[in-house]
Amino acid sequence: MSGGKLALALLWCALLVPASVPSAPGLRCHQVRSSFQSLYPGTKWAPETPVSGSDLQVCQPKGLTCCSRKMEERYLLTAKQNMESGLQASSGQLKLLIIQNAALFQEAFDMVLRLGRNSTLAMLREEFPALVGGASGAVTQLFLEMSLYILGSEANVDDMVTSFFSRLFPLAYRRVLGNGATSGTSEDCLRRAWRESSAFGSYPKLMMTRLSHSLPATRVFLQALNLGIEVVNTTQHLKAGRDCGRALLRLWYCPHCQGLLEARPCRALCLSTMGSCLGGAAEVQPHWRSYVEGLGTLDSSMRGEQDMEEVVLRLHVIIKLALKHAVGAKTRLNTQVSSMCTHTPQRVTRGAASPAEHAVPSTVVRSTQPANPDPDQTLVGRRREFIQSLRGFSLFYGGLGEALCNREPAALNSSLCWNGQEMTDKLTGPGLKRPHPHGSETKQKPPEPVVSQIIDKLKHINQLLRMVTTPEKRWKARAGGGATRKDPKRQNQGLEDEEGLESGDCDDEDECTGVSGLGPPPRRKRLRIFAGLSHTHTHTNTHTHYWISNSGKESNS
Repeated sequence: MSGGKLALALLWCALLVPASVPSAPGLRCHQVRSSFQSLYPGTKWAPETPVSGSDLQVCQPKGLTCCSRKMEERYLLTAKQNMESGLQASSGQLKLLIIQNAALFQEAFDMVLRLGRNSTLAMLREEFPALVGGASGAVTQLFLEMSLYILGSEANVDDMVTSFFSRLFPLAYRRVLGNGATSGTSEDCLRRAWRESSAFGSYPKLMMTRLSHSLPATRVFLQALNLGIEVVNTTQHLKAGRDCGRALLRLWYCPHCQGLLEARPCRALCLSTMGSCLGGAAEVQPHWRSYVEGLGTLDSSMRGEQDMEEVVLRLHVIIKLALKHAVGAKTRLNTQVSSMCTHTPQRVTRGAASPAEHAVPSTVVRSTQPANPDPDQTLVGRRREFIQSLRGFSLFYGGLGEALCNREPAALNSSLCWNGQEMTDKLTGPGLKRPHPHGSETKQKPPEPVVSQIIDKLKHINQLLRMVTTPEKRWKARAGGGATRKDPKRQNQGLEDEEGLESGDCDDEDECTGVSGLGPPPRRKRLRIFAGLSHTHTHTNTHTHYWISNSGKESNS
């Protein structure tokens, strides 16, 4: 070959080599190797010089690469872990909010029940001392059943009240109403007799009505909080599957293989990848928003008849009125019960009236409450505060993918981004408009099974929230008169007035005609039940315990 032809051949070779391996001259693997070894110290899988990468499964290069197959496998694992830790971090604040308030409200509701029990025992001790010893068990059982009910037991509210008065009447008959000749009276018969003889008037029905409005609202409120914890906890533990892991690897670590350690993914690619990895979690959003709105509606409705605090702390008044009604009907009850529960009717004689049978005393048991409680230390105030905080997360699921993408640190070069194959201009981004060849942008798929379970749970609790907040009959005066009607001739009218009970809302279908007191409990100053609780939950090393002493008063220890 002549010298001229040889020179020409060498020139062509020099021109062709750079075109066949464009990344070789500028690709340096030292920094990639150092970065990888910082993640996995002691490993020797990172090449010191560029390699062909023919065995790579995802990060397949156009030219040479700084990644080995072992590195790719480890990067895949790290990408999945990053996704899962990002989920936990993004939902951690929401989960903490619900967990803390679920515990706080549970303890608060328990305290309300303890205070209600104490008030009832105190009333019996002052008004009907003969009943205290025997009736304390019936009172304790009633409030225990209410506690179990709001925790989710299958108990029936009407059955609770019926059982309570069935336990109370035999005691009242023998110790307050009877004439002393009760030895032949059947206990089982006495347990039934109060209903047949209307011994307590319509006060048991009144009590059923109030509790059947307030306890279900409290029960669903707690159920909703516990289910919210479950839903967020499930979201936190979503796992990245095979396709998701490969997409995350391409999003975050494939640029490392090309020596682009500072590369940041293009936003469209990131959002598409997160949407795919979350398994359709964005479809949870409308149900989650309904959940937040439903809790807000329930909170707004927990007033008056649906406010457990108001209702439970007034039960002792209804029980007192029921016993007063029985005392006032003592003669009739003795005759009826004797005919029902003994083989030979007892002769009824009028003896000296028991102390409880005298006219209604002028002094009335009042609950001790602070003069001006901080609104945020009451049940109403704390519920309102919680709902306001929860509403800040009403778009949580709709923005979850974006929240994960926002965890990415800002790119050093703000004009370029990684589109899954190469760096591109993020403003024009021609690579962003075409579907990704590796499938990170896939057609719409149905939600993953775990996401479908989340949706089903939210649908269920949302249905319960709607049921318990359905508009019901309001407390109004009877048709035909604007003002509340009062009958000064009716038994206990004076005591009802003094206790702040209102009349006029007892519908015929409720079988409580002629009973006052079904109106909303008076809006008295509320208990600062959170004064100790907030301190307990804020400072975990300091605990304020509430217990019930033998005297029935709330004490601290």
